[in-house]
Amino acid sequence: MRRLLFSLVVISSSLASAAQPLGLTEDEFKMYRHYTLALGDSRVQKMKPEARLPAIAKDAGYKPKDLQKAVERGEAAGDVKAKCEENLKSVLGASELGPQLGKLEVDISAEHAVAYVQWFNEEPKNLPIEASTAAVSAAEACPIAATIQVWAQDKANPRARVFQALISTSGAKRINAEKVKDYAETRYIKLFEKVKSAANGDDLSGEQGMPVAGKQ
Repeated sequence: MRRLLFSLVVISSSLASAAQPLGLTEDEFKMYRHYTLALGDSRVQKMKPEARLPAIAKDAGYKPKDLQKAVERGEAAGDVKAKCEENLKSVLGASELGPQLGKLEVDISAEHAVAYVQWFNEEPKNLPIEASTAAVSAAEACPIAATIQVWAQDKANPRARVFQALISTSGAKRINAEKVKDYAETRYIKLFEKVKSAANGDDLSGEQGMPVAGKQ
């Protein structure tokens, strides 16, 4: 427990050095992904190439110059899914959660990108601290994600789910990594949605596989 709390104190200083910059914000990614998805629309494909971006911008309520900038930055960013997943491995791997990590994945198939973080819990009392650590780390590692889905299995019984929750990236950014040990249970856990915790007596026996963000 002492090692866990000590590592949380240094997380905020290590995040910046561990994560490679994406060159793309959450809003820019949403615009860029909206654009790339719209290009697959048969109505857009019938347009002249030079007319597509203005039409997509008008339909979505974007300013053409803002969409153009987002497209340019999105194309320059390259494989943001791979970069985000590598950042998750680096940032979380350097934390005390490192030895406990499970699946780390980022879904960028829709405009609303989702980061998924799994770990294996040893002490149920640490779940709020671990969830808060996972959330704030993921928010720094993958700034294009709109939502972060976290979940934990029992390390002694890996088939047993002991925790799962959702948090918006904007909510995760409100977590102060240096204060996690003080406020995870009383404040930060309230930033999460759809929280289920075996430590609170919640039944997670029916939860299997990777949670689907947004699923009730």
